[in-house]
Amino acid sequence: MGGSLADNYAKKKILIIGNMFAALVVPVLLFILMEKQINFVLLYSAVFVLSSIDPLIHPSFQSIIPEIVEDKKFAEANATIQTIDNTLSIMGPLMGGSLVTLLGDYNALWIDLFSFLLTAVILTRLPRITGKTVQNGLVIKQLITDVIEGASYSLREKVIFSGSVMFLFTNFALNMFEANFIYYMTKLLNYPLFEATLTMSIGGIGSLIAGMVGSRIVNHFKAGVLLSFSTIFAGLSTLLLLASTNYLYIGIILGIISFFGTINVITYFTLRQRTVPKQILGRVVSVTRMVSYASIPVGSWFGGMLLAHGQSMFTVILLAGSLRTLTGVGAKFSPLNKE
Repeated sequence: MGGSLADNYAKKKILIIGNMFAALVVPVLLFILMEKQINFVLLYSAVFVLSSIDPLIHPSFQSIIPEIVEDKKFAEANATIQTIDNTLSIMGPLMGGSLVTLLGDYNALWIDLFSFLLTAVILTRLPRITGKTVQNGLVIKQLITDVIEGASYSLREKVIFSGSVMFLFTNFALNMFEANFIYYMTKLLNYPLFEATLTMSIGGIGSLIAGMVGSRIVNHFKAGVLLSFSTIFAGLSTLLLLASTNYLYIGIILGIISFFGTINVITYFTLRQRTVPKQILGRVVSVTRMVSYASIPVGSWFGGMLLAHGQSMFTVILLAGSLRTLTGVGAKFSPLNKE
């Protein structure tokens, strides 16, 4: 649905309305949490609605880039976005924990409300871009038709679909390990939580470096070569985690993995923006994101299941690294390699 909205309506308005709606949901969530007896049905419903907003507006965010950025600057724009996103991903948990400590659990949510409102205000500075108008009586039918059209295009374009399948397996392998990382560090390796989070922060530096140099790399090499080899190197780097359990070593290896992973993302986003027609890009973003993200909960569950059934973290890392490496090899022999 998010892709269809992006291709039919003004993307700027969708982004602003999405953040405004998220700001409205936060007080509802606060009201539910402040009740003496928490209604968990209402709580989960509010959390579900809040978490649904991002995937609904993400296609508008991705597909607005070709409308406000020159073709030759797509890689630079995606690299900048990834740098900001990764910076916030590193700082977010630290700032969030500090705010909860200073303000308390519930009061910290008011910061979320403010951030959504601030985002909406900032988005008003985007250039005005109009979307095509859909007659009111045909809205539902048009949305369904658009979803089918977007799915058909994504399946038909082998390069784009091969990329989403590559990310399907990559995300499965990545989340086998990532979902169990804190358990691995604190319970199996007996590191304090501080050292575990420090390891994650060190790992995030790789993403920041990739964001800073990503545009140069993406513009210098063929997309297919970058996608396959960055996946292979990320997989081989994952296997290096088996060599030592020192938290600084683990952090450095995570940094290398995140470097190649971020190059992966910048390359694919740029390829998709350059090759998919603007009038259908929102739907293609929506479909490919759905395919690539489908394996995240499955990978997390599978890694946890292996540990619950007596397998060691060595086995989880070995499987995750091997699968990611093989995924990169598969990408090398897929239609992606033609790009």
